[in-house]
Amino acid sequence: MTDTAAARARCVAGIVIYHPQFTALQRLVASLADDVPTIAIYANSPVSGAEQLALAAAAGRVELVVLRPGLNRGLGVAYNALRQLAEACGSEFLFLLDQDSEPRPGLVGALAATHRALAARGERAAVVGPQPVDAAGEAMRLSTTGGLPSEEAAPRRTRFVISSGSLIRLDSLATIGDFRSDYFIDAIDVEWCLRAGAAGYSIWVDPAVAMPHQLGRGVIRLPLGLLLTDQPARRLYTYIRNQLAMLRLRHVPPSHKAKFLVSLPVRLAVHLVHHRFSRDCVIALLNGLADGMRNRLGPPDRAFIPWWRSSPRLRLATPAAISDSASGGERPA
Repeated sequence: MTDTAAARARCVAGIVIYHPQFTALQRLVASLADDVPTIAIYANSPVSGAEQLALAAAAGRVELVVLRPGLNRGLGVAYNALRQLAEACGSEFLFLLDQDSEPRPGLVGALAATHRALAARGERAAVVGPQPVDAAGEAMRLSTTGGLPSEEAAPRRTRFVISSGSLIRLDSLATIGDFRSDYFIDAIDVEWCLRAGAAGYSIWVDPAVAMPHQLGRGVIRLPLGLLLTDQPARRLYTYIRNQLAMLRLRHVPPSHKAKFLVSLPVRLAVHLVHHRFSRDCVIALLNGLADGMRNRLGPPDRAFIPWWRSSPRLRLATPAAISDSASGGERPA
């Protein structure tokens, strides 16, 4: 199920980094050298000249491109910049990766072959992803649609795939549109896949192609086999905010909206207990709820700003605000 030569001629591998573990990034670059003609790194944190030379050495004869936005622009902006680069290279596919991804050799070719097999039977596949597995090699559960295929290893249609390891057809993006840059991080892949489905495209995962993936800092295990992703407080803010913002979108299925709303009280309670009601967690969740309901998106700069400091009226009414103003301190936001 490999088609490495064809995939190598028509694919750009795009890696988004933010303060990566450098030796792991080197290994990732080296692992892609036989699969793609171009490796692009979108650096949301600085990459020195010496580090770029070391990465170029790991890439071997493969072209290495480092995109430096100058600050952390988030995942949506990064994915869109990588798309533009891939289109400029005349590529057919864009292969997205996180800095800690571990694709096995030949994975790109295998996913490209799946794309072509699906196209041959009339499917409009926008993206094919590998089967994510945990550290123990166990397959992670996915939201499949249309029932299971007759063959266990056959590609499965799903509502969305994890962006890391996904192989996207560039021509589908012309119809589906860019990734949401205002989400910054969290639910960007989910929203794009749901938008693709509404535009008449299909989303697939290939169980025969596995790739290790770790969600957040691990999982929080609940009764009845339920799992929640363990995330730092800032990521809880963007997750809650972006999922609430998605409730406004017509292309998001009612079933997805209902599932999130039903699970929201449980999620809030579990994360509060797990974080021991820390100040950061409480404020991040409250701000995520408020900003999500108001559709106030963008970088997560407001994640830890207490709500009583985010409203000019409330801030001016407090003694602390008067004291800050008199001493030349922080002004109302």
